[in-house]
Amino acid sequence: MNYSRKILLLCAALILQAAFTVNVQAAGRSTPKPAEVKCFSKFCELPLTAITPNGWLENFLQNQKNGLTGHLEVAGYPYNTCGWACEKVPHTMGCPWWPYEQTGYWIDAMMRCGYLLNDDFLIQKAKKHTSYVLAHPDANGVLGPRHTENARWPHAVFFRAMMAEYSATKDKQILEAMKKHYLSDTSDHGKEDREVCNVEQLCWLYELTGDKRLLEQAIKIHELFNKNGDEKGWDTTIKNLLSDKKPTVHGVTFMETVKIPAILYSYTGEKRLLDAAVNGFEKLDSFHMLIDGVPSSSEHLAGNAPRACHEICDISDFTWSAGYMLLTTGQAEWADKIERACFNAGIGAVTKDFKAHQYYSSPNQLLATRDSSHATYDRARMSFRPGHDVACCTGNVNRFMPNYVARMWLGDRDGGLVAAMYGPSSVSAKVGADSVAVTIVEKTDYPFSEHIEFAIQAEKNVRFPLWLRIPGWCKEPAISINGKSMPIEMQRGSFVKLEREFSDGDKISLSLPMPLKLSRWPQLGVGIERGPLVYSLAIKESRKIVEIPKSNAQFPAWDILPTGPWNYALNIDEKQLEKQVQVVRQPIAVNPWMAEQAPIELYVPAQRAEQWTLRRVKDKNNKDKVYVQTPNLPILSRRPFRCDEKLEKITLVPYGCTHLRLTIFPLCRQ
Repeated sequence: MNYSRKILLLCAALILQAAFTVNVQAAGRSTPKPAEVKCFSKFCELPLTAITPNGWLENFLQNQKNGLTGHLEVAGYPYNTCGWACEKVPHTMGCPWWPYEQTGYWIDAMMRCGYLLNDDFLIQKAKKHTSYVLAHPDANGVLGPRHTENARWPHAVFFRAMMAEYSATKDKQILEAMKKHYLSDTSDHGKEDREVCNVEQLCWLYELTGDKRLLEQAIKIHELFNKNGDEKGWDTTIKNLLSDKKPTVHGVTFMETVKIPAILYSYTGEKRLLDAAVNGFEKLDSFHMLIDGVPSSSEHLAGNAPRACHEICDISDFTWSAGYMLLTTGQAEWADKIERACFNAGIGAVTKDFKAHQYYSSPNQLLATRDSSHATYDRARMSFRPGHDVACCTGNVNRFMPNYVARMWLGDRDGGLVAAMYGPSSVSAKVGADSVAVTIVEKTDYPFSEHIEFAIQAEKNVRFPLWLRIPGWCKEPAISINGKSMPIEMQRGSFVKLEREFSDGDKISLSLPMPLKLSRWPQLGVGIERGPLVYSLAIKESRKIVEIPKSNAQFPAWDILPTGPWNYALNIDEKQLEKQVQVVRQPIAVNPWMAEQAPIELYVPAQRAEQWTLRRVKDKNNKDKVYVQTPNLPILSRRPFRCDEKLEKITLVPYGCTHLRLTIFPLCRQ
């Protein structure tokens, strides 16, 4: 029996089974899920309007609005064009679908950020594009541009903005238009690797409409993807995901397509699909994961050496796909991954006013200039600027934090709420068997604080399950309710379920002690972690504005150079880490990601490696031109490198607080 027939018969059997019903309000839906739709995922998303960011999270999104997210036209083409709100955008480089992929990322980010902030400026700016697309289908109902050689990968990107709009407004016109688009579209969605990403939208539509044709189409597309991919060697076919084959494909392609089997599992129950997605992520961890929480990708997957880089696209794409794994499996490890990636890789790749970003970012980047990139392609891609030579990362960088906030709080399948990822926020939903309206206010300075307090606001007493995540790095969590310690068995890397009658004014306190950890990396490198945060050397820097077309006085491009010492080796003993490293806490500022006001500092014993210097590379075409780059780690146990005898205390700050950083250190020979 072939794959397609097997899945179709399975789906038919499932539809005949009793429905897996969902408490509609607690699942975050204002319209019921069709009874014939059986869903195997553990958690479900809430409406965007149910979640309100507070504290530093709100400030971060406000910076996005006032920075690139609200004003990306400054980055030039294609963001200064009509985007999706017109008949055609001419392509100036690459392929005809590029401007639609790139602007699609941005529109999705604006829509989500706008609704999370309740900001009409961002909402209307994004809706200009979705409204135009909805108002201008072709004669068959197919949406979007007509001149992209039938490429449909950009639709998978752009339709996320329409999914976000529906989440906030429940506008049925969006469902009907998207359904007609897919049922009318004759494009070959499986001919190229990223075309399969439309399965995400097809399954979303299927859950909301119950139209079996949509699921059948999703299964057919995935079958064609597997057939073509096995012939062409694509890394994310079921066969290759389940194998021990090391993935080497373009990073964005892997991050976007690895989630597809898990999404299909949610509506078919075919466990082999989920196993394939899980194994794909495990291979990323084994071969390519960097200390900041995102796999290398410059542009292809590229190992985990200290100088390995990732595209900024992959911060958003990796966390978005990991979010589907969290929804599907209900396992805490996926939330751990998302936090680590957003707090470290994500925030470390942007200026702290969100007015410039890198295209490539690395755990070790000692300078960020127009000539400093040690990754492939353009030498300027590690510099901080509003826009780069290729525009995909400029659009995609806007997505990672709105997506984080949108999935902080989830619904379960029994009328409960899930505190999946942490940060200052509040959530409002109807919970329990009687759909009682509650608001939970989460007060915390997490990830800088180990303490989180949840305050319940309810119109009357209500019994419902409240799930709290115990991160995998936390050894001694503690929970108290209204000041009384709760003797609850808690396992690290899992969710604890509090199912009880809650009253207005109840307070739940969660303590998540953050132990120090020494992690080991290639080239005999080590890093220091604490809770979800990775720590980097706070390198003093000097900035110089660079005049380029994709910038202006309000949104400058920068050359950033180190002005202080950076060539340190740590002098620490892993067994004595808690004694040797001093943790210093500062009051949290409005923007805690500024290095000069970092809420947490680590004082770490280290010694200079004086002969460890910046790498100098001659231009292949001009022998008189020399480029300066971040060097590899020295091997300090071998000559001529050695540590200075003078012992110093150096200051490490959270990775996200830095622009220039040393994160993977050599270790002094003991």
